[in-house]
Amino acid sequence: MTDSPQYPVSREAAFLAAAVRRFLDPEAAAPDPVGIDPGETLRLAIAHSIVPMVYRTLQESTTTHELAGIFRPAFEEDLHSSLALGGELCAIADLFATHSLEFVPLKGSLLSRRLYGDLAVRVSGDIDVLIQPHDVLAVRDLLLAQGYRIASPLHWSCDSACLRSRECELLMVHRTRPLTVDLHWRIVPWYFASAFDSASVWKSLVSTRISGRQIPDLPPEHLLLFLCAHGSKHAFERLAWICDIARCLQTCDFEWQAVLSLAARSGTTRQLLLGTRLAAGMMGVRLPADLPEDPAVEPLVRFVTERLLAARPAPTPEAELIPFCLKMFESPRHRMRYLAGHFSPSDAEYQILHLPPALHFLYYPFRPLRLAAKYALGLGRRLATPTASD
Repeated sequence: MTDSPQYPVSREAAFLAAAVRRFLDPEAAAPDPVGIDPGETLRLAIAHSIVPMVYRTLQESTTTHELAGIFRPAFEEDLHSSLALGGELCAIADLFATHSLEFVPLKGSLLSRRLYGDLAVRVSGDIDVLIQPHDVLAVRDLLLAQGYRIASPLHWSCDSACLRSRECELLMVHRTRPLTVDLHWRIVPWYFASAFDSASVWKSLVSTRISGRQIPDLPPEHLLLFLCAHGSKHAFERLAWICDIARCLQTCDFEWQAVLSLAARSGTTRQLLLGTRLAAGMMGVRLPADLPEDPAVEPLVRFVTERLLAARPAPTPEAELIPFCLKMFESPRHRMRYLAGHFSPSDAEYQILHLPPALHFLYYPFRPLRLAAKYALGLGRRLATPTASD
């Protein structure tokens, strides 16, 4: 993956990148709508979770008012969803406070309020909440009593099954309202090396005010490292994630030495450099002059940038994502840990087999067999499909 594929640039993707850059920096050049397909532009904006940012940029100019009208229904839908999720986050915060449960919202409404001063700028489809591992079952029971149900595939109907998720999360969906809560008991899954291998989230929390409440939040240094880790895990396949890092760099006061020390101590400086340099290259934010150099970062930045500007599909296919992440990790130990995660049972295995807890170990050999069958079937279909040269 050292030499990134040369994808042709999509006019629509380039327009959207310029629109969000203009949203973050009013001095940046206005996006040029000439030659773009409005429907494709809207589709891509929805896929990248940037409709509110783009819509507000489109409203600035008479040349894009017509396009703004096309975006308006999607903007209003995102607005209603954001307000509903913000209200539910406040209700959950009150519920957890009543039961003395520690929590930290991740991304979502709180991040939108903190970085952009507005609940409705960031688009999210659920409420991500970090909780203590020993509180998972108690929080699950509280949400069940509030009308939620477990939506994560479980290998068995028992308490221990709720803690078996490879991603260290439990998804819960409200039975009557369009609300989803994603409970995390690790800020980043165990198999993905991050600065939080050596830093405790719970020791230095700050707070952000939302709807009259002070809600626990990550300190600036942890927030930046989290945003870089989360984006890196998915090869920064959404423009919104780069916007968040750019806005974080614009608005937060960092102790840069603490950020660099945490990243160096956990062997994740490359994640930090990747996220910040994408923000600088695509969104124009300024970075400290004394950030460390790493020649392995530039190919990763180029890969992400080319993929975004070519409007390549998301999620990133594993055939591209796995090599990308292996290049991003700085040590063989972290690469092996990442690969071990891919051979751990996932929701897909739990959906197919329902083994009792005593036989859970059988999911480990079943996963590579399932993947081999899946890829063999996919290869067979491709070989059987006639091409133009046949």
